[in-house]
Amino acid sequence: MEPATPPPSETPRPPPELPELNEPPEPRHSPLARVGLLCFTLLIVYASLYPFSGWTDNGISPFAFLSAPKPRYITEFDLLTNVLGYCPFGALVVLALHPRVSGARATLIALVAGALLSACMEAFQTWLPSRISSNIDLITNALGALLGGAVVAPFTAALIDRGTLTRLRTAWFEPHASFAIILLLLWPFAQIFPQEHLFGMGGIVREWLTDPDSWPMQVLQALLPSLETWQDNIGLRPEDMQSQQMLETLVTACSWLGTGLFASIAMRRHAPMLRILAGLLAAALLIKAAVAEIQFPDGVAFNWLSEGGRFALLTSSLVLALLLYVPRWLRAVLAMVALVVLVVLTNVLPSNPYAWISEQGWRMGRFVHFNSLAQWLGWLWPFMAFSYVIWRLEQVSLGRRARRKAAAARRRAAATAGTQE
Repeated sequence: MEPATPPPSETPRPPPELPELNEPPEPRHSPLARVGLLCFTLLIVYASLYPFSGWTDNGISPFAFLSAPKPRYITEFDLLTNVLGYCPFGALVVLALHPRVSGARATLIALVAGALLSACMEAFQTWLPSRISSNIDLITNALGALLGGAVVAPFTAALIDRGTLTRLRTAWFEPHASFAIILLLLWPFAQIFPQEHLFGMGGIVREWLTDPDSWPMQVLQALLPSLETWQDNIGLRPEDMQSQQMLETLVTACSWLGTGLFASIAMRRHAPMLRILAGLLAAALLIKAAVAEIQFPDGVAFNWLSEGGRFALLTSSLVLALLLYVPRWLRAVLAMVALVVLVVLTNVLPSNPYAWISEQGWRMGRFVHFNSLAQWLGWLWPFMAFSYVIWRLEQVSLGRRARRKAAAARRRAAATAGTQE
């Protein structure tokens, strides 16, 4: 018996055509690259015009350096630093222009942008007695921007549209984690400048309270005339905590626990948290050692890694590996507690007797204009991380409240519909 033929009105429609699986993804821009370009431009301005004081009009044209003779004293280190310093700028310009401009045109724009930025910085340095304007700096900076743009230009689409980094960012981190990712990328560089103790970030309060010329101290002295009598008593006495090793253990452990828990909040549940955190810690230690070796090439790359610091990193890493299994909200609370304890310890514990010598050496090192920036980064990082955790907890609370209201509205609507029936 032949099967009945369905009527024309019931004839099944052909399925819609599916898109090609190998169709290239839609080109998209990178907000992270544009924010990074803005931040790196501010970094260049800071490093070029630091210490932002002593401005003097010496009667010289700000563009006289363009036709000035070659500087008498210039080293290979200076040339290499000028080139490498502008390479990230050129790369970020190319990435920020994608997808509107790409290829050779983007590289050319990176060259022009690097040359214009360098020319402005050299012109401003004319009025700073502590800085020397140089056409050699302009040439090497422009060359660095060109190299950075030329290296990244062929891989822009792969990095932004279909690159491994994009897939990993989507697979490992939450959609709201852009600010947290930037903080995690900055964390290793926040450890470059020598702190009182290893990873002892957040010491800006001590810096303010021990500097009578700082604006917070001037405000406090105006409000509290008796402030000078107890200003010298800031911090515990050495006899209260005899072991300097124990102090460093406490500070380092709180810092690493707070950082690791903060990072875990921004990650998805199935992300390889232990491997990411291990890579973050290794990057911080290696960058700190490399910069120390470059500044003082005397084999002192790991002198800062004391016995107390090693013990703290080992024990706190074991504790952190266990805490990664607790609920996210509890990790957020523990991260805030660890960061608060870190800031308190950093600002009230007695000073490391060797910190002053190390700090003065770094201030006179090769990267003298970047050292102050690294110090500020270490001062502010815990506060920015704490603010992110607070914001994230608030967003979760608002989301739960909205879901409860929506569920209650659905229940009322269902009850009303049942009553009407």
